[in-house]
Amino acid sequence: MTNEELTSLGEALLTEAEKDTTELVTLRRTLHQFPELAMDEHLTASKIVEALQGLPNVRLITGFAIETSVIAIIREDIEGDAILLRAAMDGEQVMEETGLDFASCDPNVCHSCGHDAEMTALVGTVKLLSHFADKLTKRVVILFEPACEGRNGAKTLMESDFLSHFGITNAFAVNWSQEFPYGTLCLRDGAITAISDKIHIDVIGTAGHAAEPHLAVDPIMISANILVAIQTMLAREIDPRDVAVVSFGKIEAGSTYNIIPGFAGLWGTIRTFNPDVRDFVQSRIETLAPAIAKANRGIASVEYTRNYPNVSNDKELVKNIIKKAIPFFGKEGIKWLDHPVLSGEDFSYISSAVPSVVMMLGTGKEYPLHHPRYDIPESMLTFAAAWGAYLLLNA
Repeated sequence: MTNEELTSLGEALLTEAEKDTTELVTLRRTLHQFPELAMDEHLTASKIVEALQGLPNVRLITGFAIETSVIAIIREDIEGDAILLRAAMDGEQVMEETGLDFASCDPNVCHSCGHDAEMTALVGTVKLLSHFADKLTKRVVILFEPACEGRNGAKTLMESDFLSHFGITNAFAVNWSQEFPYGTLCLRDGAITAISDKIHIDVIGTAGHAAEPHLAVDPIMISANILVAIQTMLAREIDPRDVAVVSFGKIEAGSTYNIIPGFAGLWGTIRTFNPDVRDFVQSRIETLAPAIAKANRGIASVEYTRNYPNVSNDKELVKNIIKKAIPFFGKEGIKWLDHPVLSGEDFSYISSAVPSVVMMLGTGKEYPLHHPRYDIPESMLTFAAAWGAYLLLNA
């Protein structure tokens, strides 16, 4: 297509998407109000199916590899290779503090990572592609993926030969991010997300009264020493030109203020771009924690879980996306990322198998992803839906 034709297509998609504004906003608010954790997205899946049932040129498949997965195939009659676009479905264990009228009904779960918006936009994309199906030159597979937040939804799908089953040879994912200006497309070739692993450390001491610490073995003090030792290791044993971040987001110990507990538990994560650094950090944590505990008369064990490799964007696909995106976003609306982000992404299991691209859609909001007050601008739902359709029509 010429730039004029691409511009015309983008305008047509945006105009058509605007017709579904009320429906998309309603769907997003419903999904937001009733978030579900990984592998339990039953209501979420039913709402997606309800929104897409009966569309011409679209076939829905539910429960492939994971009971709550939803797949929409558009123009199944087109033979040859297929292209994939994915949105994540699950919420996460965060207590929402947005104050929205449609805030989460579950005090312990919310969509603080924007998956409600991603799913809604992708529903809009399916509707647009159904309407513009005659313009498709490739079969399209739309995946609403369960269990993206640490439960390896993509890995489970890959173990069921998801890509070959549907003939997928290229894959895309559009993530929403407040880090970038509203309505901008942000991407880079090569690594774009980090290796992301989970760390769980159990520390066993001996309980006792706070007035007699010499008769106890304090697992809280041992845990504190382990945390300091890990951060010292990162600062003094790893080449500062390599990126390695270890953060602990959950620590549990004790039940009252004046009793030294007998047990402490720590849960954290490592982010890096270098597999060798990952190996080194894992080895050192597995050495440090038990040694520090032993030196303080306690016991510590480490459970290290390798979650996600990093996503590496295909250079040729990125080049093609930028070329085709200029008529849609304008030159000023496309931002090149100088460095990958430290977020983990289970889409990496897909991107390691076929040429793929993860891109960021900027929302410009105040609070970061995973913050209890994170929210999305609903005005971007139709815009994101139109971009998804535009991307696949020109892939």
